[in-house]
Amino acid sequence: MSVTVTNTGGGRAEISWDPETDDPHGHLAKLVEHDHLAYILEAIGGATFEERESTEEQALAAARHTSEAARLLDRRSATQTVELHDRYKLGWKRIALAVRGTADAQSSIRRKYESGLRHLGRLDS
Repeated sequence: MSVTVTNTGGGRAEISWDPETDDPHGHLAKLVEHDHLAYILEAIGGATFEERESTEEQALAAARHTSEAARLLDRRSATQTVELHDRYKLGWKRIALAVRGTADAQSSIRRKYESGLRHLGRLDS
C-alpha cells in the first residue's frame, strides 16, 4: 500500500500518497485541501457537536462531509467486493467473513456485489 500514515506521536500523524496511483480522482486531495478530513476524523472519534462547541453551521458542514465520505466509502466497498469476487475468484462465504465478520452474511455481500457492478457500469439499475 503506497498510502502511508505515520504516527508522529501526541495525537499527530502524517499522511502521504501518490496523487497519480493512489488518488487518480482527487478524492484524498479534496478531503485534505478543504478540511473535510478533519470533520470525518472528528466524527469517527465520536465527539458530539456540543463537546466540540460547534456552531450550527459547523455542525451542518460536519454532517455533510461525514455523509459524503460515508457514501464514497460505501461505493468503494461495493466495488472492492466485485474485485474480490471477480478478480480473486473468492466465494461469497469468504468475502462475507472478511467484510462482515460472519459467513452468514452472504446475501448482504451479494447485494453489495450487485451495487458494485452498478457503480462500475456493468449492471443496469
